[in-house]
Amino acid sequence: MTMAEYLRYIRGLTGTKIVCAEGDCGACSVLVSRIHNDQLSPYQSINACIAKMYLYEGCHILTVEGLGKAMDLHPVQEVFVDEQGAQCGYCTPGFICAMAGLAEDLKIKNQKPCAQKVKNYLTGNLCRCTGYEPIIQAGLKLDLENTPSLKDLYRDEDILADYKKEKPISIKITGPDQEIFLPKTIDEALAYKTHEVKMISGATDLGVVTNKGKLKLNKTLSLNNIENLYQVEKSDHFYTIGAKVNLTELEKKLSSDFPEFARLLHIFASPQIKNAATLVGNLVNASPIADTIPFLMVSGAKVRLQSQKGLREVEIKSFFKGGYKELDLRDDEIVTAVIIPRTQDEYKLYKVSVRKDLDISVVTFAAGYKLQNNQFESLRLALGGVGPIVITPKKLEQNALGKNLGPKLFQYLAQEVEHEITPMTDHRGSDQFRYQLARNLMIKFGDEILKELNPSQFEASI
Repeated sequence: MTMAEYLRYIRGLTGTKIVCAEGDCGACSVLVSRIHNDQLSPYQSINACIAKMYLYEGCHILTVEGLGKAMDLHPVQEVFVDEQGAQCGYCTPGFICAMAGLAEDLKIKNQKPCAQKVKNYLTGNLCRCTGYEPIIQAGLKLDLENTPSLKDLYRDEDILADYKKEKPISIKITGPDQEIFLPKTIDEALAYKTHEVKMISGATDLGVVTNKGKLKLNKTLSLNNIENLYQVEKSDHFYTIGAKVNLTELEKKLSSDFPEFARLLHIFASPQIKNAATLVGNLVNASPIADTIPFLMVSGAKVRLQSQKGLREVEIKSFFKGGYKELDLRDDEIVTAVIIPRTQDEYKLYKVSVRKDLDISVVTFAAGYKLQNNQFESLRLALGGVGPIVITPKKLEQNALGKNLGPKLFQYLAQEVEHEITPMTDHRGSDQFRYQLARNLMIKFGDEILKELNPSQFEASI
């Protein structure tokens, strides 16, 4: 079952609504804290409509019913009432939970609400009748001094004591035609992994596909209960991103060394999606329009693969074998980490979609480079949405080296890019539209570099 189905039909907690069943509208938003190393993590909002219930073993789930009492509303609920933040009220519980997550995060960081933060936290919630202005005003008028921490509402020590009594073990759920395994160790996971086993991470894609009846997960393996896979390890030369690190955590941890990637992740999806989705999940899903893959390509990242036969690390470029979703991943292997080098390279990352935020890409573009003496000392390019996999145009990279930077160079590269790509036509755009986008993004890349090198000259030429 999905979490939303369980909450509504088994527990009778009908404040959690099911509307889109795709993780888009936020009416199903709830708050989740996961137990790690005998501590509760900060509460984060997720979409319960696509969250598989079995993925939340070892979690504390907080619904709108748990925030306040009939005659003693939570401050977030009170401010919604005061600011007329609800009409029909159908979407309101999701807004309440998302805003309670905002209040919790602001209290942890000792910050005050501002319009941008309120909007950021509510980007995954759609309102159909109230209008967003009173909802934003409600967020701005949050009284954080009198807003209890969610950890104060539900005593951590009591939850942890109950959890420890259960003696967490590996879990296997078997039904007439389905089997789900949640091991506690990577060795158990490797022993279980075969061709017929489907890996599931945050379920932000598989949850939608199964909800719509497009796929049935007959034999499923989840790494959710393996503690060390939630870690981001930083060394002098590398970041090692565990398979269960979500995109919210990744955005925070990589923001100092890779601000351009963090900026891209900021508009990747709603908080509810990023709190569940993982980097490894986005990678192994292998979509040619996946937002993270172009950056991983140009950063020189590697994939860590494990099986009972041993461990191997594969460069991202070699991980994709050329065909649509064709990977260098054996049936008995599991991706346990992504390794990103820490270098002095600079990056430019672009995404074109129908709308700026929370949308599937039409074309993506990534560049990793070093400059010296007005030339590219090194250059790596990647384009998504223009072929069956993310394309790395080697000829363009080689042709750009050793040439002086200027408008003519980037105009030349823009014209040549069409010889390196094979876009298709679909409901998001025609092949000709994608050709034009690829050319435009190359020109944009050049314009930004030239402006950074010589702002006054660039402005004069414009």
